[in-house]
Amino acid sequence: MEIGAAALWLWCACRKNLPHNPLSWPLRWLLPATLGLLGFQVFFFGGIQSSGVAVGTVTAIGVSPIMAAVLARVVLGEKPDRLWYPATLLALIGLWLLNMQDGQTLRHLPVLPLLAGCCYACYFVFAKPLGRNHAPDHVMLLLCAGSGVLLLPVHLFLPPGWLLEPRGMGIALYLGVVTAALAFSLTLAGLRRTPTAIAATLALIEPLGAACWGVFFLGEQLNQTQAAGMFLLCVGVILETLGKKTPSSQQAS
Repeated sequence: MEIGAAALWLWCACRKNLPHNPLSWPLRWLLPATLGLLGFQVFFFGGIQSSGVAVGTVTAIGVSPIMAAVLARVVLGEKPDRLWYPATLLALIGLWLLNMQDGQTLRHLPVLPLLAGCCYACYFVFAKPLGRNHAPDHVMLLLCAGSGVLLLPVHLFLPPGWLLEPRGMGIALYLGVVTAALAFSLTLAGLRRTPTAIAATLALIEPLGAACWGVFFLGEQLNQTQAAGMFLLCVGVILETLGKKTPSSQQAS
């Protein structure tokens, strides 16, 4: 988060377009969005350690569209259209099949990944009103900076000595610049014109893209179950794109 915030600050500073008077931004949106982004980082990486990469990822990413739809209905007054329900169901089934491994069983409730998905939905919903009135890079600069400051005490228990190694620095730069600063800013830009529930479901295409990278660039092989999962995930995403592109009800301001 600290690297993402620094990258966004440099981007805005080079364009002479830094956020104006961020202290005046409404805390009712800014604080929950920051805490949601922070919670997702903590619970997701903790969850994949406790539950495994496959189960942790599927649970966190899978629960986020459902929670985003619920929160968007309560907080923003957005109601998903009818096509959202079958599209999301197909995408979730496809996501599970895509990440299913032979002999894999769920031995305990993946609490941390569930919390990660809920936090991601919270970030999605509460960041949307901010993105309606401010540039996406400005919003993500403040959210990443706030999350980064709150994460600073973690360095006392987990010294960042690995950042001094070339491989560690490369991984950190990629995670901070590409997956945090760039990806979150693009997501927030898309939320300007897309209902929250639909945007959260469309985010399920992320593991589909990862699977395609593995097949076409790394030579990985998919079994029939995983291929069926990719197909269902594609169908769900295509159905989602046919839904409404603008919120079906007046959004809260």
